[in-house]
Amino acid sequence: MRRFILMVLLLSFIGCQNKDTPLYTAIESIEKSWSTEELKDFAQKPDSIALLDEHFDKAMVFRNQELHSPNDSTLLNYFHSLGIYHEDYMSSIVFASLHKKLNGKPIDIDAQIANIHSIMADEKQRNDKNISRANGYFSKYNVGDTIVIRMPIEKGSAYSHNYPQESNWVYNDSLDLLVIGQILSKHEENDISDKSFEIKVLSKNKDSVKILMEEIHVGDEMKVNLLRNIIENVD
Repeated sequence: MRRFILMVLLLSFIGCQNKDTPLYTAIESIEKSWSTEELKDFAQKPDSIALLDEHFDKAMVFRNQELHSPNDSTLLNYFHSLGIYHEDYMSSIVFASLHKKLNGKPIDIDAQIANIHSIMADEKQRNDKNISRANGYFSKYNVGDTIVIRMPIEKGSAYSHNYPQESNWVYNDSLDLLVIGQILSKHEENDISDKSFEIKVLSKNKDSVKILMEEIHVGDEMKVNLLRNIIENVD
């Protein structure tokens, strides 16, 4: 334990670059708020596991108290100046930097930002492809048309993919839920994620399977999000 305390004190002098940045201030704040045991446990885990463990725990507190502090927007503005706008990426950089610092590794913020921008570019490409597919559905089908909604099934419930065509899902009529429905209305908001069809369920190939954990029966109405679902023609 004593050895670890000495290591943390030593690394406080050499483990971080650009000590005048809001990032370094955030790291110091976290270090001061954690116990020695917490810092030791965090440092000794592999980086990917350490970040995952903190994602739904301390990272959530960090977002509320630091990123969205009503009295100081310095850190938020810092990330915006780097082209980082999503909270997940912000907290990921902060905790990854802390992990690097505790382990005596260079933080290399430039490399971290470049990696995040690469991820963002890939995500944009996936989103654009998803949006194009959703727009195609919206243009192709009209009120009164009959369509098939194809959904994968897991543990007795059909679910939706964020990126259906980018997943490893292999379509299989005997394994998937196939819902035949008639379009009752079409909805298009400013946000593409709100593009949807309201349908009346005419048939299901698996009666006992729930849809998004809800009981949906023939004759019921349901909303179909065009980004998250695969829609096909009725044969």
